[in-house]
Amino acid sequence: MSENGIIRAEALVVKLVGLLLGLGLIAMVLVNVANAMGRYTGWFSLVGADELLVYGMIWIVMLGAILAARNRDHLSVNLLPAAMNGRLGAVIQLFVDIATVAVSIFIAWHSFVFIERISALNQTSMGLGIPMVIPHSAILVGFIGIAAVTAFLTLVDIFRFTASKGAAQ
Repeated sequence: MSENGIIRAEALVVKLVGLLLGLGLIAMVLVNVANAMGRYTGWFSLVGADELLVYGMIWIVMLGAILAARNRDHLSVNLLPAAMNGRLGAVIQLFVDIATVAVSIFIAWHSFVFIERISALNQTSMGLGIPMVIPHSAILVGFIGIAAVTAFLTLVDIFRFTASKGAAQ
C-alpha cells in the first residue's frame, strides 16, 4: 500500500471511530431519556441504565482521548513549544511527546495490574452483572492507544527533525 493509501485508510478509520463515538453518545442520551421518562411516569425503570451510562461514558472518553492524541488536541503542555520558533520549539515538543508516552505507559501498566486483580476476584457490576474487567479495561485501552499514537507522532517528528537538520547543513 502506498503512503497516500495509508493516509486515506487512516483518515477513514478516524472518521469511522468518530462516527461510532457520536452514535454511542446519541444512544446514551436515548437510554437516559427513556429511563427518566419511565421512572417519573411510574411506568418502568431500566435496571442498570445508570451503570450503563457511566461505563459507556468512560469508554467514549477514553476512545475519544486516543483521537484527540492523534490530532494533538489533547491536554498538553504546549505553551512553551508554541512560544518557541523553529528547532527549539520542535525539540521541546519532542520532550513533551516523550513524557506523554512515558506517563501513558505508566498508567496503562498500573491499569493492567488492577484489571488482573479484579479479574481474579470475578467481580461483577451490581445492576447489570457485567464483569468489572470490561469498564476498567477502558483506561487500559485508552492509555495504550494514547501511548501508541503519541509514540508514532514522536517518531515522525524525529524523522522530520533529522531530515530538516540534514537539509540545513
